[in-house]
Amino acid sequence: MQKFDFDQLAESEPSKTGPRSQDVESSGFTLEAQGLTKQYRLYRRPVDRLKSLLMPSGNTGEVVTALEDVSFQVSRGQNIGIMGDNGAGKSTLLKILAGVLTPTRGTMAIHGRVMSILELGIGFHPEFTGRGNIFFYGDLLGFGRDFLNEKVDEIIDFSELGDFIDRPVKTYSSGMSVRLAFSVVTAFEPEILILDEVLAVGDIHFQRKSLSRILNFREKGVTILFCSHDTYHIRMLCDRALWLKEGRVACWDDTEKVVAEYESYQLAKEKREHKENRVSSVQPVRIDSVKLLNSKPLRRGDEMVFEIVTRARNNDLAYNVTLSIKLKEGRGVYVTGTHLSGLSSLKGSRQILVRFPDISLMAGVFYAHARVWDKEGFILYHEKTTMFFDVKKDTRELGICYLPNSWEVR
Repeated sequence: MQKFDFDQLAESEPSKTGPRSQDVESSGFTLEAQGLTKQYRLYRRPVDRLKSLLMPSGNTGEVVTALEDVSFQVSRGQNIGIMGDNGAGKSTLLKILAGVLTPTRGTMAIHGRVMSILELGIGFHPEFTGRGNIFFYGDLLGFGRDFLNEKVDEIIDFSELGDFIDRPVKTYSSGMSVRLAFSVVTAFEPEILILDEVLAVGDIHFQRKSLSRILNFREKGVTILFCSHDTYHIRMLCDRALWLKEGRVACWDDTEKVVAEYESYQLAKEKREHKENRVSSVQPVRIDSVKLLNSKPLRRGDEMVFEIVTRARNNDLAYNVTLSIKLKEGRGVYVTGTHLSGLSSLKGSRQILVRFPDISLMAGVFYAHARVWDKEGFILYHEKTTMFFDVKKDTRELGICYLPNSWEVR
C-alpha cells in the first residue's frame, strides 16, 4: 500500500510523474483526499526568484493559495461533478489528482488506472502527428505495441480527424486537439477518468458523441471526475458534486443539493452585477426573453402563464425548450419541456406560452428557468431566468406545494 503525504511549498512547475495507479487504504474508497492545499510563491522580478534559490532564508516572494484544505472521498463507480467560478481551484485540484501537480500539503490515495484530459490536452508532442502521438502517449503509459495497434483505428475513427491525423498536432485547432485527446484517453480503458471542461470546446456533433461515451463509462462502473460550468451535464452524469469557492470546499453533497446551492449563488451574483446571461453569437438558438405574464399576485389555484421567446439562426434546426420552476434558493420544484411532454421538436424563432392551470404552489418565492436544447435534449444552447415572483399564502397548511388530502377520524 502506498500513501502520499505532502508538506512543502511547491513551485508552479508540474511534477514529472504523469498518470499513475496508487493503492488506497483499506477503507474501500477508490479515491481519498485529505486536506489538499496548493500554494505558489510569486516573484515580482526574475532576480527575486534567483535570490530565493541562493538564499532560502531571505525568501520574500508572495505566497498565493490556489487550493486550501480540500477533503473528500469517492467510492468505486461514483461520478463526481466539480464546479465553481473561474479561479476557484477546480483545475488545480484535478491536476493534483491526475499527478500533474504536487500539492503543498495534504494526503492523497488513489486505486485504479487514472486517465485525464486537462486544459484541452494530455501532453501531446506538438511536432508529432496525431497518429504518432497516439503511440507516444501509449508508450508513456506503458501499453504494449500490440494493444496500441489494436486501438489505433478505433481512436482515429472516433476522433473524425480524417487526413489531419497524419499532420503535426501543432497545426490543430483547440477543437481538434480535444477530439484527439478524448478519443485516446477513453480508448485506453480507464478505471478513473478525470475530465476538465472537455465539452466546452468542439462542435455539437462531437459533444454529443462524447456525452454518449461518458454515459457508457458510467454504466460500466468507471469512476469519473467531471469538471464543468454546465450544471445540466453535472446533473445528468454525476451522483455527487463538489463546489469549490476561492480554493475551499463550499459544498460537498448529493448532486441536486450542491447544484441548487450553486445556481442560487450564481443567480444572486448576476442580479448584484446587473448582468444578463451572455451567449456566443455562434449558438444556433437563444432565448430572447422569458417572463411571467400574470399581473396580479399568485395564489394557489390560479393559472400561471409564462412567455418564452426564442430566436433561431437556422430555421431547419430542430430544438427543444424546457421550463423549470424553482425555489428562490435554487432547489427544483418541477420541470416540463417540449420533449418531456411528448411534443415535436421546434424549428425557427418562436413565441411560446407555457400554462400551468390551477397551480398547487403554496406560499413562497420562486423563479422560472428556461433552457434551449438540441433535438435529443443533450446539448444546452442557451438559458435565461425570470425575476423572482411570490405565491401568496391563503391557508394555514405548510409546504411547497398542495397535495389534495382528506382526514378520517374513527
